[in-house]
Amino acid sequence: MFRNFKLIIPAIFLILLSSFGIFAQGAKVAPKISAVRAQLFYDSTGKFSPDVLAAKDFALFNTIIGEGSAEGASTSTFVTVEISGKNLPVGSVKVEITATGDKNRVIQKKVIPVDIYDARTKFFAPVWLYDTGCEKIKISARLIGKGAPATVVTKTIGFVCGE
Repeated sequence: MFRNFKLIIPAIFLILLSSFGIFAQGAKVAPKISAVRAQLFYDSTGKFSPDVLAAKDFALFNTIIGEGSAEGASTSTFVTVEISGKNLPVGSVKVEITATGDKNRVIQKKVIPVDIYDARTKFFAPVWLYDTGCEKIKISARLIGKGAPATVVTKTIGFVCGE
């Protein structure tokens, strides 16, 4: 009887090790902000610009009348914050997105629940900003909730107007 016991222990150990791979796939991965993007919305065509934060040479001068690098007049901007992670319990993490203008005036502040579960590993939180085009806008994004890192990602959309 004890002779078989010596064989059972290693067999259980091997089963546990092999099944660990299955359990590891469902492991929680801490969330992080992977990207912040901003796109001009062209009023006359309904199209979007490329990401103005990624394009280093995109001139944001007088975009309200279609000047600079704009392909047309734009008075609103679509901001997307990309969050990466895995298997976050529903409602456990949220992203707070704040857009501020001159003299730290809050233009918009949104708190959006992050929804990453099953096979998904990314979540995109959208914010629509109105009346944009002449004032620099600072976008700050931070994760809040259990297990969220205490980091803030900040990007500036360098709008400017003049003659």
